[in-house]
Amino acid sequence: MKKYLPFIFAIFLTGNLMLLPSCFPSDPTVGTLAVQVLDYYTGNPIIGEKFYLATSYTDLQKGNYYAITWTDQNGWAFFPDLLPMVYYYDTYTWEDWGAIQTYAGISQYAYLYVNDPHGKKNK
Repeated sequence: MKKYLPFIFAIFLTGNLMLLPSCFPSDPTVGTLAVQVLDYYTGNPIIGEKFYLATSYTDLQKGNYYAITWTDQNGWAFFPDLLPMVYYYDTYTWEDWGAIQTYAGISQYAYLYVNDPHGKKNK
């Protein structure tokens, strides 16, 4: 019986490997982006600011936004499940904008320092 034990163990292990789902998930196809909006002069977060995300600078200027959100109590704007590409971002109040490349399976973090107190938009 002892000489058959490795053979039985091998059959049991092979059977479990075929029946159980894989431990390796499929490759990720999306990433996340978090942008913190800060006042350049004070370093304080800008709370409750409308925040835009576009797939090109032209779309950003024309108002063709990919996503819109508001900054939270720490000045963060979150965008989950983004396809890998370059995104352009802007706020409703300030003229300052930025861009970032996102990657699949990676959480990207960026900071947008708004520093033009006279550059308010009239929308």
